[in-house]
Amino acid sequence: MRKAAIVVFAALAGTPLPALAQMAQSEPTNAGTGLLAPDALTTELPNGFQQNSSSKLQALIPGDLSKFVDRKPEQAAAESFYQARNYQPIWTGSPDALKRAEGAIAFLRNVKSEGLEPRDYPTPDLSADLTEEQAAKAELQLTGSILRYARHASSGRVSYTRVSASILYPDHATDPAEVLNKVASAQDMNAVLQSFEPQQPGFVALKAALAKELAAPQDDATLENREASKKHRGKDANERSRKNAADTIIANMERWRWLPRDLGQAHVVVNVPDFTLGVYKDGAPVWHTRIVVGKPGNLATPLLSETMKYLTINPTWNVPPSIIRNEYLPALERDPGALERIGLRVSNNPDGSLRVYQPPGERNALGRIRFNFPNQFLVYQHDTPDKKLFARDSRAFSHGCMRVQDPEKYAEVLLSLSQPEENFTIARIRSLYGDQERTINLKQPTPVHVTYQTAFVDKQGQLNFRQDIYGLDAATVKLMRGDERMIADTPIARPRNANSKPVMARLPEREDREWQGQYQSRGGGWFGFGGGERAYASSPYRSRSPYRGLDRADGIW
Repeated sequence: MRKAAIVVFAALAGTPLPALAQMAQSEPTNAGTGLLAPDALTTELPNGFQQNSSSKLQALIPGDLSKFVDRKPEQAAAESFYQARNYQPIWTGSPDALKRAEGAIAFLRNVKSEGLEPRDYPTPDLSADLTEEQAAKAELQLTGSILRYARHASSGRVSYTRVSASILYPDHATDPAEVLNKVASAQDMNAVLQSFEPQQPGFVALKAALAKELAAPQDDATLENREASKKHRGKDANERSRKNAADTIIANMERWRWLPRDLGQAHVVVNVPDFTLGVYKDGAPVWHTRIVVGKPGNLATPLLSETMKYLTINPTWNVPPSIIRNEYLPALERDPGALERIGLRVSNNPDGSLRVYQPPGERNALGRIRFNFPNQFLVYQHDTPDKKLFARDSRAFSHGCMRVQDPEKYAEVLLSLSQPEENFTIARIRSLYGDQERTINLKQPTPVHVTYQTAFVDKQGQLNFRQDIYGLDAATVKLMRGDERMIADTPIARPRNANSKPVMARLPEREDREWQGQYQSRGGGWFGFGGGERAYASSPYRSRSPYRGLDRADGIW
């Protein structure tokens, strides 16, 4: 690196190499770094050095910056940054700058430890004989790679929009101006660059697990993997190779980057492939339970971060348009009384759309409690009168909403964190049961993070794997390494949920006009906050249903 300093200085200052070489022979170096000692070099640099390097960078930026910095906001930030410092380089031109460059280059060449690819962050060769223009381009190349790394580390190497339309997390990419200011003043380049990645314990633990996988022989399986495979749910549990294990960890590290950096002092985390829900406070687990999640395919539970604002006791189940359109409308066409006999009511909204709903009660598909965090996917968490599915290891059976095994305890925990002074107990919650909806607002709204962790380290320090039930691991790794790699971080537009579009249909004609008038009179606007669950199959009317398509033994319609 000492030679690199001499070469870059010579290129930028126009000083003959022999003269600088003679100076380098006689000057001390920083021990262990190979860099020229700052006092030795800065006192004897030619007077025109800084001026030449600055002018060349200033001339290059207007036309060539976009070749090295690929996003317009980052280009604007870089141009403003260099302009504000009178175009003084931060990676070349002084011993401190070259030391900074040395640290940045070493870090970028080792980003495999972060679950990223070094080839995505090209670095200049500062040991070559560089002209002034080449040195300025080297400056911009390293700046561009650092900005790209910071963006990927903070918000994702892959845009989640390219993985699935059923993912929506808030944007939290780091400010490029902040990145440049931090690296320009960095005393510890490793620490600064690592600060852009997630700091949550879950990510840090996976990073350590990845280091073990990458360091071990590639054709062997560790004891940890074999033990984890015993817990892995799925047919391929005992066939997980070390390469597949590393890829699974990398995909999960990527999904951690999509999540908000601040999960909330008190928050809820759903792990879809683990079929569990946990409540946390100050980073520590408070309570944990089993859940049922959406079926693979179009009914998959979406990944999101939203805020739980209120609980509904004795909820009405307003059947979402997708279920009306795809499942209940055919039943009504065959027999206008089919839904009535399974406890559902039918009417037309004032706008002409069809409304199908189930009044509150112990047999309601949502049970006695619904947990509401408004979102564009129209999903929520709720109770269920059908408890037998919680005994299964794999629990992907719903239309997208999340069924909670012990909703009363869940409500007690949430309310104790939100408003402890009100002393909500399970007994008090049960006292509210009836045939009328009741709303309990959370005084301290609680963030809810629906995640997809097929690899995680548990509280005993054990690496666990779960089945990739929605195929997101493979899709993510392919984007990180495949043909779309160069554009994988560019978001794409996704259409909004078409399933929420109201069903424009009139009630079927039937001889019993009194029946039709009764349900039309109930009317009411479209509930709009829909869900994804079917009615309860154990209805007393079930055995009389003439429509076998509504008659499922598993209790999920």
